[in-house]
Amino acid sequence: MKALPQIIVNLCPLIALLFSIIVIIATIYINEKVTPLLVFFSIQVYLNWYSIYTISRNATTMDVRAIGKKLLTDKRVNNVEYKYWYCEKCANYTCKPTQHCIFCKKCYHFRDQHCFVLGACILRQNVGNFILFCLYTAFTCIHSLCILGPYLYENINRVIRTDTDSYNIFLNFCFPIALIRLLRDSKENTYIILVTMFDVLVSILFISLVYATWKLHSCMTGKQRYANISGRQSLREIFGSYGLSNIIFPYNGLIGTRDLNGKYELKQV
Repeated sequence: MKALPQIIVNLCPLIALLFSIIVIIATIYINEKVTPLLVFFSIQVYLNWYSIYTISRNATTMDVRAIGKKLLTDKRVNNVEYKYWYCEKCANYTCKPTQHCIFCKKCYHFRDQHCFVLGACILRQNVGNFILFCLYTAFTCIHSLCILGPYLYENINRVIRTDTDSYNIFLNFCFPIALIRLLRDSKENTYIILVTMFDVLVSILFISLVYATWKLHSCMTGKQRYANISGRQSLREIFGSYGLSNIIFPYNGLIGTRDLNGKYELKQV
């Protein structure tokens, strides 16, 4: 039974990836062409996803020489003395503040949360990529909904023959009312799948847009906390040394460092 939660956690990113691919294929099929916007948004989503995952997997804590289980206070970096604590799950000494992720099975400095959809931890080092991932996910949903919506409106009205007033239009797209109508009046299973996809995309759009806005606002106003550390962050600190250029391409996530000081070391904690 202990392995079941871990299996579910491991399946979540695969399900999310499969759903995204299905949405892209359905959008291209209905639109009968590949638009540059869809290509750009999709590339940004997957590149930022990859950046988040690789940064999370490659993140390490400051090395500490362990002697039994005694605290070490003789390590000095730039004339700053650090204290250490022992993680029983990792069986290693790490520098405070550190949080252990039971799903990634490792400790992190400045950890925010574990994202089950992405299969990685959100850290201060990759929070900029996470914000961009949420934003481009929302933009991709808007693009797909603009193509999927008119197609469903035309075909569902033809199948179940409802009035075209605003109330019936809403019901035709409202899950699960639309699902019940299609199951009762339609033999076309394709429309049932598309209506379900439409409503899922609306939910993802709302969640992604709100969460990205809230996370960016929290980082810039100092409300974002990592363990017991908080403080306002500039756009350069959030997105990396390339700043807003990461909106076009996630430079810091793929080819540049995404640590805190532009070097592979942590800020004083």
